[in-house]
Amino acid sequence: MQAIILGQGNPYLKNPYLAKLSKVLDSAQVPYEFWIWSRDKQARDLPKVRVLLSFGSWGGGAVNALGYALWVLWLSARVFAQPRAGVYFCSRLDAALPCALVSTVRRCRYVFLDRDKLSKSYAWPAPVKRVIEGLERFVGRRAALHVVPGDSRTQGNDSDNVRVVRNTPHTDTIARARQLAAALPPRDGRLRVLVSGLISPERGAKMMRDAIDACAGKIDFVAAGRLLGPDAQRLADGLGGRYRGIVSNEEALAMLLDSDVVLAFYDPALEINRLAEPNKWFDCAALEIPFFTNPGLFTSAPFEQRQACFLADYGDGAQLARELLRIDADRSLLDARRAGLRQLRYEAWDTAMARVIAECAELAP
Repeated sequence: MQAIILGQGNPYLKNPYLAKLSKVLDSAQVPYEFWIWSRDKQARDLPKVRVLLSFGSWGGGAVNALGYALWVLWLSARVFAQPRAGVYFCSRLDAALPCALVSTVRRCRYVFLDRDKLSKSYAWPAPVKRVIEGLERFVGRRAALHVVPGDSRTQGNDSDNVRVVRNTPHTDTIARARQLAAALPPRDGRLRVLVSGLISPERGAKMMRDAIDACAGKIDFVAAGRLLGPDAQRLADGLGGRYRGIVSNEEALAMLLDSDVVLAFYDPALEINRLAEPNKWFDCAALEIPFFTNPGLFTSAPFEQRQACFLADYGDGAQLARELLRIDADRSLLDARRAGLRQLRYEAWDTAMARVIAECAELAP
């Protein structure tokens, strides 16, 4: 079997999901290649990466809407020309739709990596949402396998091709992260709080920035990840050298291991956020590092029931600051959350995805 992985961004930095997938394919000795849309003019000499489109940025607006149209059209043409080049692993709807369309006229095997449902990611007008939901059902039903990150995403799927692979870390990534964390310089004793991943308006950028300002000097904040919006940029500017930019998955987990608590907020006004299955939650569960999130998320129930996380109302930076200072004064609160996290056991990502890869290998050529 040959695997062709379709998606956006640098698969080794901005996209830990695809980086983990490449590790599983390597372990299974499956040859693969990335076909990507580069939205930030990244280097073209990455190993096993073919840049099909270099256009736009990571913001929104008309330019990136045009980018999506170009990406879908160009990818459709490429897949139509090579429908049996291998099994296509499609990251999100924009990469899977071309394969689904081609499969109606030519034999084309693809795996739909349904990481974020587009229909639930924005407050679409009702007619637009229905159209997108129809496309999601069409793409999911035609896929050889339809991979979702949790049980919350299986509702409404009436096909028997759905497989759940939770957003847990890769075993090898954890081992490498522990090595990196052991080599980090010693800390100064203050409570260390990590802000990581996508730092954006819909993921609490403003409330986290407000909390950082309110706790100035008392709490040791560090951050890494992609910035979207002025609040995220001001957060990074305020941290100076403690904002590390975009880092690899291994480096991100090393920073997590070197922290006392992680911030992971999701605006509950967005339907997709209420069904969040965040990497950070499962990273924290695997490494037993407590995290903050906000009420109003259906999928946080297992963590809340076991008192495995801290809570702060979404948008309330003052409350978050008070809670962080309370934890700093009483570190036993961290021990209680770690005990809750130890009650949660999730399968490693590589173990679950290896089953998907093995199933793909058994599909008829």
